[in-house]
Amino acid sequence: MMVSRRSVIVALALALAAVWTPPPAAAQDQPALVFAVDNLWPTMDPVIGISTTGGRVHWNLFDTLARRNLWEDPNGATVVPWLATGWERTTPTVWTITLREGVTFHDGHEMDAEDVAFSLSAERLWGPKPQAPRGTRYARGIVRVEATGPLTVEIETAKPDPAFVNRLVTPLGFVLPKHYYETVGTDAFGQQPIGTGPYRLVSFDASNELVAEAYDGWWAGMAPFSRITWKVVPEYSTRFAGLAAGEYDLIVGVPSDQVDVVAATPGLTVMPVSVENYPMFAFNMLPTELLPDNPLQDANLRKAMVSAIDRNAITEALWGDATFTPAPFNFPEYGAYYDPDRTARYGYDPERARRLLAETAYNGEELVWHITRGFYPNYETAAEFMVEQWRALGIHVRIKVVDNFSLAYERPFHLLNMSMSSEFSGDPYRPLWLDWGPNSSRVNARHKTWAATPRFYELGEAFEAAEDFETRKAAYLALVEEWETVTPGMYLWRNVMTYAMRDGVSFTTGSVQRTVFDHLHVSVE
Repeated sequence: MMVSRRSVIVALALALAAVWTPPPAAAQDQPALVFAVDNLWPTMDPVIGISTTGGRVHWNLFDTLARRNLWEDPNGATVVPWLATGWERTTPTVWTITLREGVTFHDGHEMDAEDVAFSLSAERLWGPKPQAPRGTRYARGIVRVEATGPLTVEIETAKPDPAFVNRLVTPLGFVLPKHYYETVGTDAFGQQPIGTGPYRLVSFDASNELVAEAYDGWWAGMAPFSRITWKVVPEYSTRFAGLAAGEYDLIVGVPSDQVDVVAATPGLTVMPVSVENYPMFAFNMLPTELLPDNPLQDANLRKAMVSAIDRNAITEALWGDATFTPAPFNFPEYGAYYDPDRTARYGYDPERARRLLAETAYNGEELVWHITRGFYPNYETAAEFMVEQWRALGIHVRIKVVDNFSLAYERPFHLLNMSMSSEFSGDPYRPLWLDWGPNSSRVNARHKTWAATPRFYELGEAFEAAEDFETRKAAYLALVEEWETVTPGMYLWRNVMTYAMRDGVSFTTGSVQRTVFDHLHVSVE
């Protein structure tokens, strides 16, 4: 039995506070799926392991309190209940979350409010030494989490946060089993996790494969696949050969110049997906011991470099019409905040680039750009285009391609590859504030690249505190304007993840960079 090609989605309408009704159980002979991926994150703790590669797995082993309705709207602008059945803002700073009854973890333990309180606790996320520090940015502003009943939890924030429930669709919303986590500890949980998701872990070796099987006790019904194997196959050519030979059912990371080859191969289908991840380059604006006279401290040089790049032409040359070049922080998933007519303040303008460069003290110094080999599709090719455009202006940039992010983060560097994701439903809170604000890696991590201006922080606080849409939108636009005034980097395009699959296999991801193999994203005939 194979997965239907004719249907990539099962449309299920969920009202905001509706009680979930499980779909009819699927036949017991569900197919297995072998998914060839380029790598696996070394831990399956869904917050410590926040990443593109982790996202291919986490959402199958774990559930979040809320979800974005990506199965009906690819932009996922609506938040619907998942492990929570509803939420209420009981005071300006307190949200009460009501949980679904009868949900079990993979060991049979029934989920309750204590599990949720632990998953959102200071010990785990937002205290002085959290177990999962990568989740601190999502937990910003939380001051209290308390189980107030078997299936009710109160979450208190330092300031009013009318958009707080949007965070419950992010890794902040993953619910972990308190009893098991506290027994085995952080490291062991990351290697042998249990969740409430449609699949339970069978085995995990980050260098080789992860195997999960359908969890018969999943609260939402029957998973479409009996077993899924995420197989690590680093080289695209090997993934493609295995797919063509029937060894794999699905592969990730088809290069753009290979799409036509895959499409022309009998028995194979190619599926490009524009996802909410935006590759960019960041300027290292900071003076350091290794860069005491860093030229990029001068905002005019940064603006000259951005103005010299024809981003639209590069995106079109590399991707055709598969994606687009965004204005900073102006993304379709922002819902009512999105303005399709807004353009970047420093778009392509060679004359302005020359004028700004003339106002700097830059004197031809070599600028080094660290790029992680093969991580962002088409990124290295785009970088070559940009280096030529900068050279024509008289700015000399040398690309240094390295094998992993640890090497990319080693100083000195002047520019750094990175990307920002946009997981929130209908709101610009991330990446605008979480990924550039005071709790962000841009400010605090060893690869930090900027020191935000006092005005950026002031405007960010106003944005975070805004209660009504018009006030929040105005604060958001002011914050974007300040970011562009500083110009700490530039977004290049909306990322494209291209999958290839054997005929008979079909699924949908919506606009996110994760794969979820449940009945909302896959159908079985």
